Amino acid sequence: MDIIHKIIPKNPVNSATQDKIKKTVQEVLQTFLKNYANYTKLEIVKNKEQEYSLKQKREEYVKKDFDYKKKYYKNKFGPEAEVPKFPEPPEKGVSLQDMTKYCIEILELGFKPLRPRGKYEPLKPPTLVTNLIRYEIRDADFDPYAIYILKSRKGNLVAEKERRFKEFKELNKKLKKALPKHIVLPNLPEASSKIGVRNLSEGFLEERVKLLGEYLTKIAEISEIQDNEDFLFFIGLLPSKNPMDDQIFNAALRRTKYDLWNWYTIIYDKPEIGISKLISIEVWRTVKVDVEAALPNAEALRKTSKKLAIKVINGAVDAAVPPAWKTAYEASGPARQKVQEVLGSVIEIIVTKKHEINDQLKDKIIEFFTPIKEALAKILTAAASKVLPPILKPFSKLVKIYTDISEPLIKESFNNCDKNKLREGVDKLNKIHRDIVEKLNEECEKCLKGICVELQGLVTLRLLVDCFNPMNAFGVIIRDFVKMIEPDHWSKIVEILFEFKAKLKQNKDNADNILTDMERTADYYIRDEYWRMDYYRWYLRYDIIRLGLNLDSVAEALYDVGKIVQKQLYKKSIKKLVRKFADYVWGFSQEKINEKPWADRVDEAFSIAYGCAKKKFNKECGKVIKDGICECMGSMVLNKIIEEIKEKLKPVIESCNKLIPENISDMVDLEEMVNEDIEQILTKTFEEAVNDQDDVFVKELNNACDECILDN
Repeated sequence: MDIIHKIIPKNPVNSATQDKIKKTVQEVLQTFLKNYANYTKLEIVKNKEQEYSLKQKREEYVKKDFDYKKKYYKNKFGPEAEVPKFPEPPEKGVSLQDMTKYCIEILELGFKPLRPRGKYEPLKPPTLVTNLIRYEIRDADFDPYAIYILKSRKGNLVAEKERRFKEFKELNKKLKKALPKHIVLPNLPEASSKIGVRNLSEGFLEERVKLLGEYLTKIAEISEIQDNEDFLFFIGLLPSKNPMDDQIFNAALRRTKYDLWNWYTIIYDKPEIGISKLISIEVWRTVKVDVEAALPNAEALRKTSKKLAIKVINGAVDAAVPPAWKTAYEASGPARQKVQEVLGSVIEIIVTKKHEINDQLKDKIIEFFTPIKEALAKILTAAASKVLPPILKPFSKLVKIYTDISEPLIKESFNNCDKNKLREGVDKLNKIHRDIVEKLNEECEKCLKGICVELQGLVTLRLLVDCFNPMNAFGVIIRDFVKMIEPDHWSKIVEILFEFKAKLKQNKDNADNILTDMERTADYYIRDEYWRMDYYRWYLRYDIIRLGLNLDSVAEALYDVGKIVQKQLYKKSIKKLVRKFADYVWGFSQEKINEKPWADRVDEAFSIAYGCAKKKFNKECGKVIKDGICECMGSMVLNKIIEEIKEKLKPVIESCNKLIPENISDMVDLEEMVNEDIEQILTKTFEEAVNDQDDVFVKELNNACDECILDN
């Protein structure tokens, strides 16, 4: 018998542990089902509120538009000028004919030209692109396995999915059955072991990422697979059949994770899988100590014994989840219908009461945020003189070379539509861009770490300590961040505009069709370049993960800052260039009297558009820096602040509860409102703290730049 026990380990899950498992399964299920019933109402209410809010925003926009036009008209024609009746801006989605009528009316009243735009058909059918970015190890202390992260795109649809190797094998089988016999699928890499033992070594997984990436790329190139539902579902691009169902479930799962203080990433394709994963993680957290205490000492037996325990947990979860979920989903149907019936008459009351409650909450929350703002202001003042010079020093060389060498070449290329001059100017910028990355890393390594330790001594609030953690690893993440603003991202679009500018000069009568084609082509390439920038965003997050530090919030914050850079610096500036060029060309084509030759008017339109885009870029640059600081700091300390503030807010929340009429009490999520208010006020607090330091930052910025230029 002793020999048998040495070969076959006993199950470490005894009757007491089994009771704990069953109890935890039921507790988590009850928490989720309660949240699901609650969010069935709340998410429908949220959608109705959004509809109501859009209606109000439209009214505000129309009033703001009228005020702007009135001010513009008075400035242009004198304060005594009689203001005419302005046409109301059209709703989104109106016909091109209605939009044209509006644009001509405002142009004839003396306003800046606005080219009428309808909904463009895609330039060509959207291409399906899918990449395998990296692998990650999941459930390292539970049942470790590798997942592979895919990023896919088709037209405007973008998705991220996590898949295990066994799911690739299942997909391969489905595609073989669905496709014609003459289509040969690429080969999948071999399994790590024929007996099911997982190989989680770094070298093996890196090689598998490469092979699976090649497999996906080849699959996506097969025309018969472009619209295959199994493949689109696998990569996350199959549109949802019931978006409201998904919205309710996601909200309930997110809330349950919050209730359980569970921060694990849970990826799922079906609701049952999401619930099962959540419960399994919670069960393991509950019984981990008991199970591990019962495991044998020998390594091989320990692994086998642990797998037995996991099988018991999964068995209990798999038996409980499907029937509970089915019952909950069926019960939600009548509840939805009832909420829809009631909402029609009370939505205005709900919105009014929420505004009233929000005002009370915000007043109180601001009181609690005052010491945070004061502490932050102190740090920012000291940081300006210490952190700016080492960061700015590498950039001063770029400014000097751009001013002396690149800018004249770029301006000349713009005037003459010379792609060679543009390429020459951009190549010079690219070279210095690469040098900057190296120098930034050197400066970070030399002095930023020490400066951060010094600044951390100024921190009097524990909440702000985490803001300094990523700065100590600044050099690791700077490479991918700087790649997001490399010159190549915008130069390709400018080359395309050169071609269309030449066409427009030669063909005034067909200008409208050429402009439509230009905007459509530019939009296509802007999306394509945006996708390339997105790749660096994902690596920003990966850079943090590879450090092996507990900086998840930092990774998410930098990921979000990357999005701000993409949207505000790149997309807005480039779109401004394209749209303003089209607006002014169209405007000049509508003028009945203009003595300038048509080619000169096209040049003038391009010059005006370049000025508008440059102005937009400069304006957004300052905003990006400010938003970036607020995003990073806010993300890093948000959870800690919510914990601390909510304790102080309990009396305020109780008094707010009394303001909610009984007939709508179950349709107002007060806790969610508190979280949203704290987040808004946190962002506002950081913005104000940064704004208050504007003079200090500008002074130090000028000093640092002067010193750097002298050094060069």
